[in-house]
Amino acid sequence: MIRRLTRRTAVGLAMALLMTGFAHAQKVADIKKSGVLKIGAQVAQVPWGFSDKSGKLSGYDIEFAELLAQDLGVKPEFVPVTVANRTAALLTGQVDVLAAVVTILADRQKVVLFSRPYSYLDTVLIGKASLPVMKSYAELKGQRIGVPRGSVQDNAVTKVNTGATIQRFDDDAAAVQALLTGQVDLAGAASTQLGPIAQVAGEGKYDVKLVVSRGYQGVAVRPGEREWVGYINDFIARKIASGELAALYKKWIGLDLGKDLPSAGDTEAALPNFVAK
Repeated sequence: MIRRLTRRTAVGLAMALLMTGFAHAQKVADIKKSGVLKIGAQVAQVPWGFSDKSGKLSGYDIEFAELLAQDLGVKPEFVPVTVANRTAALLTGQVDVLAAVVTILADRQKVVLFSRPYSYLDTVLIGKASLPVMKSYAELKGQRIGVPRGSVQDNAVTKVNTGATIQRFDDDAAAVQALLTGQVDLAGAASTQLGPIAQVAGEGKYDVKLVVSRGYQGVAVRPGEREWVGYINDFIARKIASGELAALYKKWIGLDLGKDLPSAGDTEAALPNFVAK
């Protein structure tokens, strides 16, 4: 329905849908009765969601969502989404939840309801190793930067643009591909993209040039679905307590999940800490 949706227009869409009753509040019982959990997930975003060598959908978000479906006693059904269209897919009822590397931000909280965080990642600008490491946004002048449309990195470099040329793509993978083919000088992506880049270009050919932020990711549901997000919050808390979530994060992301994840996703306490200036 809507392929490209900025966060500003997403607010308008959410309001319109709520006023018309289209974005009805879904209950846990509804999902259990249907027997299926429809999950919006990125499917070309290593290591969050991707197809492995056998063609099986794998990754951190995928296994997390499978655990959630198992907890509900239903079958997981994955619907591919991108950064550009994931909010529309949720608000128009194409999916029940988003487990799609959705970073919790204040303006996104106006559009969707977030669970407590279940992961974190650093958003960075990646470039050739021959480029100097940058200490501030001011050093981006004259650079060509590829970013996923509507992403944290898009918002950051657009807001403080100091003469850089910004090219927007549908997801991290497309921005990284533009970097590898020389279309851009820097790619805004998750730090986890360094591994796949090294596999293609060779170790040490590309590295982080500027850290944009550390962000926390939450499961997104439609506005007003407090019961549903409450269930997800309880599920995440149980998986943190059991150590299952930490083990899953270590398996796919290669980092320790830590014990200081914010306990809520609908408050400013869960917002990322921007470090670049």
